[in-house]
Amino acid sequence: MVQCPVCGGELSPPTVRCSRCDMEVHRKCAKKRVGRWYCRRCYKEAKKEITYEKMARRADIFGRGKFGGL
Repeated sequence: MVQCPVCGGELSPPTVRCSRCDMEVHRKCAKKRVGRWYCRRCYKEAKKEITYEKMARRADIFGRGKFGGL
């Protein structure tokens, strides 16, 4: 019997793998952001990185004047 590292319950489908630490967790114990799954432990750390990635993408799109040079 394998246990979920987040809630301690028995692992049964549906399960997902954390994109950061590669642990298998229940889907209810994970959060999905930008197409990637994170366990609750890694989500707090990854949240900042995700925000900075979004800001960089927006800067690439809007910062170089592709849409009217604002």
